[in-house]
Amino acid sequence: MKARVILSILLVLPMILLAGTAFAASEGGTSPWNSWMLMWRVVNTVALVALLAYFLKKPLVSFFSERRMQIEKDIADAREQRDRAERIIAEYKEKISGMERELEKMRADLEKAAEAESQKVTGNAERMATAMVEAARLAAEQEVRKAKVILKNEAVDMAVKLAETLIREKITDSDRKKIMEDYLDKVGGMK
Repeated sequence: MKARVILSILLVLPMILLAGTAFAASEGGTSPWNSWMLMWRVVNTVALVALLAYFLKKPLVSFFSERRMQIEKDIADAREQRDRAERIIAEYKEKISGMERELEKMRADLEKAAEAESQKVTGNAERMATAMVEAARLAAEQEVRKAKVILKNEAVDMAVKLAETLIREKITDSDRKKIMEDYLDKVGGMK
C-alpha cells in the first residue's frame, strides 16, 4: 500500500513540474530550465529515491523491527518490575501492620510488667518501712531502758552520798561505837 502511494507521487510529480514549466514558457518568459532538463532531473531524483529505498529498505525495516521488539521488551520488563515493586510494597505494608500489632502487644506487656514491678516495689517499701519503724521502736525502748538504768544508778549514788552526808552529820561518836559493837556481835555470832 505504501509502495503504491510512493509510486503514484513519483509519477504525478514530474507531470506537475512539466505543466508548470510549459505554462511559464507559454507566457514568453525565458526559463533557465527547459522541459527536458527538468525531466532529466526528476528522473534522476526518482532513480535516487528508488535506489535508496531498494538498498535501505531491509536495514531500515530490520532496525525498526528490532527497535520495536526492544521497546516491547522494555515495556514488559517495566511492567514486571512494577508488579514486583507492588508486591514488595504490599509485603512491607503487611509487615508494618504486623509490627504495629506487635508494638501494641509489647506496650501492653510492658505496662503489665511495670505495674507488677510497681506493686513489688511498693510492697518492699511498705515492709522496709514497717521494719524501720519496728527497729526505731526497739531502739527507743532500749534507750529508755538505758536511761532508766542510768537514772536509777545516779539516784542510788545520790541517795548513798546523801545518806553518807546525813550520817556524817548526825552520827556521833557514841553512835559509832554502838554500830561497831552491833556489827561485831553479828559477825561474831555468825561463826
